[in-house]
Amino acid sequence: MFIKFQSYLALLFLLSIITVVANAQTEDVLRIMNEVRTNPQSFLNGRLLPYLKEHGLENNSYAKSLVTELEIAKPINALQSSSVLQKLAKGHALDMGQKGTIGHNSSNGTTFEKRVRAKIKSGMIAENCDYGNAEPLDIVMSFLIDDGITSLGHRKNILHPSLSYVGIAIEKHKTYRVNCVMDFSSAN
Repeated sequence: MFIKFQSYLALLFLLSIITVVANAQTEDVLRIMNEVRTNPQSFLNGRLLPYLKEHGLENNSYAKSLVTELEIAKPINALQSSSVLQKLAKGHALDMGQKGTIGHNSSNGTTFEKRVRAKIKSGMIAENCDYGNAEPLDIVMSFLIDDGITSLGHRKNILHPSLSYVGIAIEKHKTYRVNCVMDFSSAN
C-alpha cells in the first residue's frame, strides 16, 4: 500500500513538472510573438537575422520576404492570452496529436471555423498549426518564415493588427513528436 502511494505521488510530481514546462513553453511562444508585433525592427536585428544565419536560411526566399516586411513594419498591439482560445487550441492539439493527423479540421471532420465559432461568435478568427518544432523560438520562426506557404497565412495571422487574442497549446504528436496550435480572434 505504501509503495503504491509513493508511486502515485511520484506520478503526480512528474505530471506537475510536465505541466509547468508546457505552460512555460506557451508563455515563451506568446512573448516571442509579442516581441515581433510590438518592436519589429528590434526583433529583426536581435532575433531573426541571427536565427537565419545560424540555420543557413539567409538565402531562403520566404525568409528574405520576412526580413523585407519587418524592415518597414510598424509596431502593433501585443496579443492577449485568452482562456477560451487556449482551451480550443489545446483540444485541437490533443486531437491531432493522439490521432497523428495534421490540419485545421478536427479528426471527426469538424472545420476550424465551426469549432472556434462555437465559442467565439463574432469578429475575425484564425489558426496556426505547427508540427515537429518543440522549442518556442523554432515554432514562432516556422510560422513567421512560412516556408512553402505561398499565402504566408501563418505570418499574416501573427502580424495581423486586428487579431488581438490568442490561445496557444503545445502537445505531443503521434507522428511528429510535438504539435503547436494557435487560435486567434479579434474579439474575446
